[in-house]
Amino acid sequence: MLMETVLNVKKISLLFFLILTGTHLFSSLMVSRGYDSPTISILNGVLDIPTILAGILYAFTSLKLYLEQLGKSTKLFDVIAGMMSGFLLIIVLYLNFLI
Repeated sequence: MLMETVLNVKKISLLFFLILTGTHLFSSLMVSRGYDSPTISILNGVLDIPTILAGILYAFTSLKLYLEQLGKSTKLFDVIAGMMSGFLLIIVLYLNFLI
């Protein structure tokens, strides 16, 4: 049951990552080419953090599934992945809002 949930989260996070990355790249290209509308500016400024979070979620669920396939315990990995995700989120927020 838990493995199915992790697999579904992996699939959905990949979908979100691809959609958010494509939209962010498109808005960045539009801004760099001078097609600057309010909607494009908002998308360009807002989509970086959700894209990074979807990528982190996809990466850690992929690693968890890989460790499960090897038959290894993932309790320590879950704790380390949670701490790393929190740390990466703090770094991204710091870089985005304070610099």
